[in-house]
Amino acid sequence: MSEADIAKLYENLSLAGEDGAVIEMTEEASVEGIKNVDKCLVGRVLSGKKVNREAFKGLIEQIWSSIGQVEVELVGDNLFMFYFNNGEERNRVLQRGPWHFGNSLIVLEKSVGSGTISKLRFYKADFWVQIHDIPLLCMNRRTAKWLAEQIGEVVEIPSESREC
Repeated sequence: MSEADIAKLYENLSLAGEDGAVIEMTEEASVEGIKNVDKCLVGRVLSGKKVNREAFKGLIEQIWSSIGQVEVELVGDNLFMFYFNNGEERNRVLQRGPWHFGNSLIVLEKSVGSGTISKLRFYKADFWVQIHDIPLLCMNRRTAKWLAEQIGEVVEIPSESREC
């Protein structure tokens, strides 16, 4: 197709016949039925194939039941919403990770703002790391933090751990 053909098609393009009145949604209607994003997590299962939705849902509900009640909803390929009763339960799930399903990592993100899932990147997960065979003189919090920084961002070093 030539440029002239495309230009001609563009000139004939019009949505005016399809346009209708603009209807504004009331604030009450726009928030009705919406769950509080402060109690939600969005998770992506990093797998090359689609996970079994029912198996995933059943396993997560069973494992996380010790933390609190969770409702699992499929929102896309290997993409799930997790609804909790409160923010504390959501935070406990985040803190007790990382989580996996069928040897595939589940990357969890907190929803922010209006909860637009397309803006979430699913590019990092927190891991607990143990480093072995450290010389005795180097077994201190400062060296532990430096070593951890060589791997990635340090979230925390447990305060209950002894100096070594």
